[in-house]
Amino acid sequence: MLTACLIACVLSQNSTLTLFRGAEIPGSDTKYWSAEDITLDSQKPDMADAGGFLMNLNPKTRVLLRFGDLRRAVGPSRRIVAAKLVLQGQVHEAGALTVSKFDADWNDAATVGSAQPAIPQWSTSWNYQFFDESGKSRKWRSGGSQFVSRTPSATVQAAKDSRKVEIEGLAADVQAFYDRPYDDHGWALEFTGSADFNANNGDTDGPQLVIETAAEPAKDGPDLSVVYITRTPEYERYDNRGEAYVRATVDGHESGVMMNPGDAQTKKWPDNGEDVTYTAYVKNVGSAPTPGFGYAWSQSYEAGPSGQNANALAPGETATFTFKTKFRMDKKDHRTQPISFRITPSGSDALAANDSLEIQANALNIGIWVDENFYKKFGEQVNGSGSKSFEDWIQWQFSIWNDVFLKESRFSFAPDGSRERMRVGRITIVPNGTLAGGAHLPKDTPSLIYDGEWGFDSSFGDFAGYIDAVRTKADRALIHEMSHQVGLIDMYQMNVDPANQDGTGGKVQLKVGGRVLTRGWIDRYAGLMGGGDTRNEILLPRQLPIPFGGAPNFVFESPIAFPTDLYALTDVAALNSNLGYRRGFFGEYLYSMPSVNMIRVTDRNGEEIDEGTLQFYQMVNGQIPDGPPTFELPFKNGSAVLPQRATGIASPFTTATGHTLAPNPFGRLDVVGTNGVFLVRLDYKGQTEWTWLKAWQLFDAYARGNKSVFVNALRFNVTSMPIKPLDWALKKTAVDEANSTGANLANLLDGDPKTFYESGAGNWVEIDIGRDRPIGEIKLIMTGDPNAFWKKFDILLYSTGQTVASAQLYASEADWRGAVAQHRDFDDAGVLSVAYRGKPKTARFVRIVNKSGEPGKLAGIEIRETEVAP
Repeated sequence: MLTACLIACVLSQNSTLTLFRGAEIPGSDTKYWSAEDITLDSQKPDMADAGGFLMNLNPKTRVLLRFGDLRRAVGPSRRIVAAKLVLQGQVHEAGALTVSKFDADWNDAATVGSAQPAIPQWSTSWNYQFFDESGKSRKWRSGGSQFVSRTPSATVQAAKDSRKVEIEGLAADVQAFYDRPYDDHGWALEFTGSADFNANNGDTDGPQLVIETAAEPAKDGPDLSVVYITRTPEYERYDNRGEAYVRATVDGHESGVMMNPGDAQTKKWPDNGEDVTYTAYVKNVGSAPTPGFGYAWSQSYEAGPSGQNANALAPGETATFTFKTKFRMDKKDHRTQPISFRITPSGSDALAANDSLEIQANALNIGIWVDENFYKKFGEQVNGSGSKSFEDWIQWQFSIWNDVFLKESRFSFAPDGSRERMRVGRITIVPNGTLAGGAHLPKDTPSLIYDGEWGFDSSFGDFAGYIDAVRTKADRALIHEMSHQVGLIDMYQMNVDPANQDGTGGKVQLKVGGRVLTRGWIDRYAGLMGGGDTRNEILLPRQLPIPFGGAPNFVFESPIAFPTDLYALTDVAALNSNLGYRRGFFGEYLYSMPSVNMIRVTDRNGEEIDEGTLQFYQMVNGQIPDGPPTFELPFKNGSAVLPQRATGIASPFTTATGHTLAPNPFGRLDVVGTNGVFLVRLDYKGQTEWTWLKAWQLFDAYARGNKSVFVNALRFNVTSMPIKPLDWALKKTAVDEANSTGANLANLLDGDPKTFYESGAGNWVEIDIGRDRPIGEIKLIMTGDPNAFWKKFDILLYSTGQTVASAQLYASEADWRGAVAQHRDFDDAGVLSVAYRGKPKTARFVRIVNKSGEPGKLAGIEIRETEVAP
């Protein structure tokens, strides 16, 4: 009785979820990204207006708005109780705003702004459902008017000057989108007035979908599922085994170049016009026999063969259906040829979400293996797909891979994400003990008809714990590993963990003054593969480098540059550069670099350093070894050209995927990146400072369109004059916003690292050094937990007779945790410090402003002046 009561109480609990681009999903380690919009403008009928800051609504436009990926966001076995749409921006003219279901696929491909040199590939506009550069465009009428529901889902009156419009009564629509994700094409918004609403740009000011849900029991009984679709014939990929890689040691690092791939000359894809057969596998994944069902194929949004299956399927039984067609290869875009198979059950069916499956004709294929124990264990509970089926869960993971990780990782050259797509080649259940090796394959032997493979092995570790951990969420580790299968590398190989104060634990072995350097660099905005930069640099001119750290950049403070937890720019560029090629290759895209790589040498804030000599220490086998620099490079007028170093190959070598290994700054670059990092030293005006240059930065520059010449920025934390040794903060006075006691403030300035200033609720602290001095270094001191200080802050300076309103920005820190890990120094007593240096500014008052809104503590601060320029 008590158990029944507890179940009833749980089922009666409602929860509310607010979705927007970049929203947190409870219990998930991958945020929500599938909020998309596009403005269709009858006055600019070919323009794809998405990816910008605003959705423009007036009588001549229509906005398409979609919140996809609802099953992952909401969770399985939920019922939509209420839903409302929140639009934020400004209403210029009052009018009626209608929201209607939209019944056709569309794409929010676009470049930012209204001026575009060409119609973006596969973009949606007033004239085109999809524009295809290859001439296979799909036109539609009047911005897809034929696909707008004739019965609006909701209508509201929006008053002039309204900043927020809320549209209630959308629960039925959201329930339909949740039940049948394949029919979630969102809404069409139309307005008789005029308004500019904020678009989806990773910010809470954009459109929001507020959903209230309740739990409901998972349904038993028959459950038909389209578990996978195969294609025949399949041809073998490149074979990377045996003598495929030619290995050599250059500059102390051994690496291989895939110069002799197996089966290099064999056919990899069906020919254009070749007959191919698609076979859909329909399985009863439920607990009772199914009645008959109707079925229908679709190809490239056109209806294909259809029919009726009158035969019942027992639980676990499978039926197959075939569709013959002609193959067409598109080597530039693998999103343009969907093949789908949909069933319509004649009787009861536990779940509608698995009644349709779509694949792309040119997608890379992944073979999936699972042993019997794993398969049985997985079927004990409902998973994120909504059923208990392992096959449904795998297809759900692939939909997340395609529709979230690939589609929503967006950059200047990929404004609507990667053009690559993945499909399940086949799901094979094998006897226990069959799978072996790192990828868990039968007898640890690959099947070359697949671009990649992955197995699920019940003999490997705590498989039951793994199932419980990933059953209802995106399996990031799985998608990461399958990304390796299609050629992406572990970007974290180029992350540099800093050494501890005793010289242990890091990737830097280099000793300076008899002590191991405690510097490192871990990519701050890393993606799924562990490194690189996920920020969208679409507003940054391609000739400029992406800021790697240091001074803030206004471009990257916009919502469009919001970092994600998806793929980094490097990953998307790699996938797009290999479109049309089968796999077997791994990481060779790093070979593609600008022909000439220059450097610009600056201080932390971007001020040019006139001349000097840099020392470059290259990573070898994943570490920066102790020893002399790999090479030295003098520079003048703040610039120099990086040398083109030998690769160990007599002439440039181009791989089968079109990437050329030629002499370059890194020499014989290892495809896994373990020699793809330079630690760079600058000795300047009595200061020694360090920065980093990574191979992926050069590939990113190439991917952004800089194939001939690129200027990479090297920022060093130095000031332009020698620093005097005296600490002018010692025993001086301070004030803070919290009106702290004198004892608390004195802890900041007493020179004792064992005492702490605690900010409490205050958002700034200010030090008075007594008189104006040319300040060139501000050093923050920390003991104990180094992360206890403010996460983000600005350092401001102003002079005697000025007020804080006249203060100048001296330094800005966006990631204190990163700074204490990557820019730290230790003194002889083991005390940690992080220095901020820049062009000397004459000032008396130093104010540190908390930008994180959280309290913190700091052991001390040191302020030093520089010599005066002659």
